[in-house]
Amino acid sequence: SNNNNNGLKNNTEPIYAQVNKKKAGQAASPEEPIYAQVAKKVSAKIDQLNEATSAINRKIDRINKIASAGKGVGGFSGVGQATSPEPIYATIDFDETNQAGFPLRRSAAVNDLSKVGLSREQELTRRIGDLNQAVSEAKTGHFDNLEQKIDEL
Repeated sequence: SNNNNNGLKNNTEPIYAQVNKKKAGQAASPEEPIYAQVAKKVSAKIDQLNEATSAINRKIDRINKIASAGKGVGGFSGVGQATSPEPIYATIDFDETNQAGFPLRRSAAVNDLSKVGLSREQELTRRIGDLNQAVSEAKTGHFDNLEQKIDEL
């Protein structure tokens, strides 16, 4: 094993520095760095959304399996089936109050998937920009925007 680790465990967990901020006339108090706070909240929110998404994806997979299993039964192929075999695309309305994304809405089939990817990337870029802006404001003591942006994630 490697002895250059200064007695630290070889741990994959990142090391967060503790910052002591001193406001005029106040004793310094240890505060968790703003990025660590943001990272925790953001990753908790992402976990929450991932759980909801994977539950919904499992349901969509089941619906798609049922739909494809029903094809060609007893010579009545296509009876009661949608006319096209394309998968079901769901639009998720994520409702913070009851933590559920229902009802699922059937969206029009997406023919140009490159457009979907682009708009999603643009949306993410915008959100990251907003978050960076909010973090900058938070560093100067204005937390309102940061809280709001985290809630929007």
